[in-house]
Amino acid sequence: MPARAKRRTAATTDSRKVYEALRRRMMCLDLAPGCALDEGQLCQSFKVSRTPVREALIRLASEGLVELHPNRGARVSPIEFVDVVDHYEAMDVFLPVACHFAAVRRTPPDLARIKAALERLHAAVARMDSSAIIRGNYEFHSAIADACHNRCIERGYRQMLTDKQRLAQHGLPGTTYDKGQALADRFRGTARISSELLEAIERRDAPEARRRARMLNDFVRSQVIGVLSASIGRQLEVPLPGGKGAGQKKAQPRGCA
Repeated sequence: MPARAKRRTAATTDSRKVYEALRRRMMCLDLAPGCALDEGQLCQSFKVSRTPVREALIRLASEGLVELHPNRGARVSPIEFVDVVDHYEAMDVFLPVACHFAAVRRTPPDLARIKAALERLHAAVARMDSSAIIRGNYEFHSAIADACHNRCIERGYRQMLTDKQRLAQHGLPGTTYDKGQALADRFRGTARISSELLEAIERRDAPEARRRARMLNDFVRSQVIGVLSASIGRQLEVPLPGGKGAGQKKAQPRGCA
C-alpha cells in the first residue's frame, strides 16, 4: 500500500476511535450538555493530530450531539427545556410509526437482532450497569429502526434516539454506582413495556405495536416529568420571624460551603 494511502487509513481509524469514544461519553453524560470541547486538549488526550479530531466532531455534529461555532470552537449540544417538550411530542408520532413498520416488515434476522438487544438491556438492568443500560436501550430501538425497511423513517428515528438516551439520564446521581442503581430503577418499567412491544412486533400485530409504543413513550415521559417536578422545598423548615424555628441556623443551599 502506498505511503499516502496508509496515512489516510490511519487517519480514518483515528477519527473513528475519537468519534466512538466521544459519542459514548456524550451519550452517558460523562461529557455534560453544553460543555466546551477544546481541539488541542482532545488531540493530547487521544494522541492524534487535529484532522481526526475535527472529522469526529463534524460527524458528531451531524448527529446533533455537538455544536460547531466558527471562531468559537465546539461544545456538546445543550439540552433545553423546550427540547424535552418537543422530543416527547415528536416521539408520540415517530415511535408508533417506527413500530408499525417494524411489525409489518420485520424479517427473521431483524427479529433476532431486536431480541438480542432487548436481552442485553434486561441483563444490564439486572446488574445495574448504567453504560450498558444506555447502550442496550439504544441498540433495541436502533434494531427496530432497521426493521422498518424505510430509509427515511430509519434515519429520522435514529436521529431522535441520541436525544432520547441523553434525556433518559436527567436528574441521576453523580457517582457511578448510584447512577447505575437509579438508572436501573428507572428502566425496569421501560424494559417490561419493551418486552410487550417486542411480542407485538413478533406477532406482526401492527395495531398492538403502535399501542405499546405509545405506552412506552408515555411511561418514559412520566419518568422525566417526575424528575423535572421534583422539589426538596417542602422538606425544609424555613424559620419565620418570631415564630417556630426562629433563631435556628438557616439551611444552606446544597453544594454551598
